[in-house]
Amino acid sequence: MNINLLDKLKRSGDLSVSVKPIFKNDNNEILLKNFLNKQKFLNSNEIFEILKINFDEDQPIGYILMKDKDVVGFLGTIFSRRPIKEKIIDHCYLHSWVVFERYRLAAFKLILPIIKKNIFISTYSPIKSLMGLYKKLGFEEAQFYSKFVPSFFFLKWKTNGLNCSDDISFFEKFLSNKDRIVLKDHNFTDTKKIFIYFNKNTHDNVFIIVKKKTKKLVIPILELIYISDFKKFKSYEKKIGFELLKKYKPILFKFNSIDNSDAFLSKSFFTKIVKKNVYYLNRPLDFKFDILYSELV
Repeated sequence: MNINLLDKLKRSGDLSVSVKPIFKNDNNEILLKNFLNKQKFLNSNEIFEILKINFDEDQPIGYILMKDKDVVGFLGTIFSRRPIKEKIIDHCYLHSWVVFERYRLAAFKLILPIIKKNIFISTYSPIKSLMGLYKKLGFEEAQFYSKFVPSFFFLKWKTNGLNCSDDISFFEKFLSNKDRIVLKDHNFTDTKKIFIYFNKNTHDNVFIIVKKKTKKLVIPILELIYISDFKKFKSYEKKIGFELLKKYKPILFKFNSIDNSDAFLSKSFFTKIVKKNVYYLNRPLDFKFDILYSELV
């Protein structure tokens, strides 16, 4: 980020407001919950659920904007130390940016402590009013695509030579160092971890993380959260899809990709593609898009 712009932002806005970090079960979390419960325009229960996602307990779960003793704004954070290639990268995912209209000019102060850390920062699908602010703060804008695929694409597909296991005690030892970290980090999340190997060779494998959701409360969807080896997955996608269909019985599969040309199966009359925005700051060169370490898990 431009240093001059950062200094300018620090000096601007309402000087009478301050920013405080929130940690699990501290007094600031109590102040935050009282603040959110008073906001009739948002679903506070959804935010409380997101606040349970915490990959790095040494870091804040968010920041509050204070005017005297009152909370007037909030920015949620999900910090992690995520594996990217052979490195461990400090990362912060941003969510739930809420500020009283009267204090909107000071809203940027909530993000300054995170920017000062000079770490990888990301956020998916922010509201339109925040997009301009992210650009001013030097964030890189990109698009990601969600493709919805009907499960009947995988009916009666032969799966000869494919083995599927959800027994972590069996397959953990066959994972790469990176995927062991991903597995450990996401054990507490409401996701399913699947190990797929080919021709009885456990070293020839794909590790995937999926989550079953419902759309409009009635349509079961299986979302693919993470795929360890995308090229190998593509080679066997219909067989893998059939195994997942048998196991979880979704009506739709959902696959997310930063590049629509790589998305799950080719486009057809029966598939639907939704485009959304993603914003990055200090994105590592080796980072490949996924929704790990975000509220989307």
